[in-house]
Amino acid sequence: MKLIPSENIELKTELSNQEVRKILHEYIRPKKESRFGFKNQKEDKLFEGTFEMDEFKIQRIIRGRNSFLPQIKGKIQSDFNGTRLTAVLKVHSFSIIFMIFGLTFIGFAFIMGIIGVINQGTNPVLLIFPLIMIAFVIGLMHFGFNKEKENSINDLKRIINGQ
Repeated sequence: MKLIPSENIELKTELSNQEVRKILHEYIRPKKESRFGFKNQKEDKLFEGTFEMDEFKIQRIIRGRNSFLPQIKGKIQSDFNGTRLTAVLKVHSFSIIFMIFGLTFIGFAFIMGIIGVINQGTNPVLLIFPLIMIAFVIGLMHFGFNKEKENSINDLKRIINGQ
């Protein structure tokens, strides 16, 4: 199991390179700044990001917030029977840095607990709390990423009729 979740995907379609390019242009909007408020606008696009020269950097448009929403970086390539879309799904860099900082802090607390057990005779049962926190943080990251990863892959497959 990877500490930081990521996924490489490859989708194939019988559509031509031009058709896939046109479809992606229809379903990708430029990235918008975060807005606060209660207005829910009907969205006709599925993804937001950039698409240039057969390469794209996108993410799914969702309601609410998910810090572990997959960032999709990929490209379109011509293939024998159509077009191949290859992409890498990763967690946003800011979220990775934040998680590393948090895990470092929790790891430091765990090490200090071990030192307390060895030198001062502290109850070793207290060491379970930092371990539970580490497992929770890693589990939260994997759950949030995998939930949205499946939705992103399914949306990409649906719009390009891929296998």
